[in-house]
Amino acid sequence: MFNMNCNNYCNIYNYDYHTPTEWRYNSELEITAAEEQRELAQRLTLEADRLFGQAKDSVIKNKLDIDYQSKVKVKDIEYKCKEIEKQKGDLDEEICLLLGYQVRIENANKLLVGDALDVIAECLRLRNCRQSMDLVFDDVEKELLRERELIFGINDQLEELQDKVMLQIRKLRTFVYNLTVDLRRKKNALKIEEQNENLNEDNVEISILNNRNIFKPATISTTEWDQFTLDIVSAANKVLVDGRPIRAFFDKCLNKMFEDLVSQSAAVDLAFKLRVEEYLEVIEKLNEQRVEVCF
Repeated sequence: MFNMNCNNYCNIYNYDYHTPTEWRYNSELEITAAEEQRELAQRLTLEADRLFGQAKDSVIKNKLDIDYQSKVKVKDIEYKCKEIEKQKGDLDEEICLLLGYQVRIENANKLLVGDALDVIAECLRLRNCRQSMDLVFDDVEKELLRERELIFGINDQLEELQDKVMLQIRKLRTFVYNLTVDLRRKKNALKIEEQNENLNEDNVEISILNNRNIFKPATISTTEWDQFTLDIVSAANKVLVDGRPIRAFFDKCLNKMFEDLVSQSAAVDLAFKLRVEEYLEVIEKLNEQRVEVCF
């Protein structure tokens, strides 16, 4: 009798048949594999949910930390802006005072060189019109020449003071410029920080987020940033403090010049008075002699 089995049937019809046992075994394998894939998918889903939650928590934590650091940064910048503005205000006030001294020195120099020297020159010219024995190099002449030399000396001192005032003003203006530039940069940084506080994932373009070239690390450390402003403010304050005694020195010099001029003017007036009295006395005696001779 012909033996009918799977292999013989395959040979007759050229088909690859399997036995029911093989089919059941293969089905069990597919079911097992599908179950494993389902379990793997569940594990992957759970892991993805866990990673998503972890990432979300990390993002929220980072955002809170960044918000806090941003607020600290804003407070720091605001404080530095106030310090810079205060220092700049002190420098501007000092410059204004020095400009007042500059005007005083210019006016004093103009009066001395112009009016006072012209008066002395006219006095000397008129006294040179004396004739014969009356052309005496007397105390009046000496005091007038001494007063002229005093004015020349004071004029030199005023010019020296003027140079010192202008030098100090230039120094202060240099620091005013440096503080102004730093203040402008600080306010720009403050504006950026304030804008960053209002940013979120809804108002930032994806193209910006995907552009890695934007997120280049800063090359200046926080310490260097703090030290930069501190150095400018400290240097400006040093120039300001060191320069303030100059105004006291100016006052002292101007007062001394005024006292010397007043003293010398009094000496000239006294010399004129004594000389006039001497002339009057001699004239009176000459008149008496003339009267006696006539009678």
